[in-house]
Amino acid sequence: MIVVRYAGTAALAALLLVAPVRPAAAQWQIDSKDGKTNIKIGFLAQPQAEVIDTPDGTGQSTNIYLRRIRIMFGGKVAEKWTYFFETDSPNLGKVLGDKTSNPNGAREAGGIYIQDAYVTYNEGDLFKLDTGMMLVPLGRNHNQSAATLLPIDYGAYSCTESAPMGAKASRDYGVQARGYPFGQHLEYRVGVFAGVRGPEARHSLRVAGRAVWYPFTADTGFFYAGTYQGTKRMVGLGAGFDTQDDYHAYAVDAFLEQPLKGPIQGLTAQVNWMRFDGGAFLPNLPRQSSILVEAGVHLLKGKLTPLAQYTRRTFDNAQTPEQSAWQAGVAYWMAGHQRNVKVTAGRLHTDGEPDRTQVLVQLQLFYF
Repeated sequence: MIVVRYAGTAALAALLLVAPVRPAAAQWQIDSKDGKTNIKIGFLAQPQAEVIDTPDGTGQSTNIYLRRIRIMFGGKVAEKWTYFFETDSPNLGKVLGDKTSNPNGAREAGGIYIQDAYVTYNEGDLFKLDTGMMLVPLGRNHNQSAATLLPIDYGAYSCTESAPMGAKASRDYGVQARGYPFGQHLEYRVGVFAGVRGPEARHSLRVAGRAVWYPFTADTGFFYAGTYQGTKRMVGLGAGFDTQDDYHAYAVDAFLEQPLKGPIQGLTAQVNWMRFDGGAFLPNLPRQSSILVEAGVHLLKGKLTPLAQYTRRTFDNAQTPEQSAWQAGVAYWMAGHQRNVKVTAGRLHTDGEPDRTQVLVQLQLFYF
């Protein structure tokens, strides 16, 4: 029923998004004469179409907009020193909010801001030091790259702490040590971050960290990948924490990437469980738990991936309504994460409110 009801709009949106695709140019990199320093320039563009029931269930909202548009800079300044900076302007051109909060239907005008800005000192697998503005280590989905996701977007509740912390997309200012000891079978990340500073910046600092066990191949990038389209054998079992004053968050997660033989090239799956308690320090972050489950099966030599994602959160306070969402669809990997199209349909549920159908179509162009 969901796919049939919205098939016409989704097909039209897909045509509009796919039509302008052109092959990406060669990688943009400038090297110094001695080869010891360089700078790479890249971008992430995600044109997206959405059809979703209005909150009161009386109609549909239709948007064609830019889910993300990012400019990226990275490279090395010395043998052991690298850097990464990127900007973002999310939901550019989308009508945000309902008829009460946005009665005139104003579209998001956009505002470019710094999303990530950190430098890394690399002493090898055992020790790396990151400092600047970066993702806080907690759950796997929380620390994945937006350019390498399996479905169209993150789990709806993976970055629940971000707004109460006054952060942008779960980033914070700080310093983090990470490494991959025991032949890259173990990963550790632990850092100290600014968090909420308060009047005269008197609050204690924020401390966060996570550990992951990899029986096979490790995911050693700063950002975790959402999928390798079934090309790698990887299992990661992780746990993380995040705390400041009496705010506490915990995460447990599992990731699987398994190549297969035959018509199915492989599969990707992950499960994330997270627990948040803002305490008196973050009173607008009530005690709650969330779960994310997503999986995809890679067909046609990894070019086509049927996928599904389910998320839910529940609150300790029984008066706060439970929320959940699911999406199912397909990803077509024209050139892996560099060029792909994803189409999903699903439902959003909040106790006591009308369920909402949502159809999404996204084109991704990524080069870095």
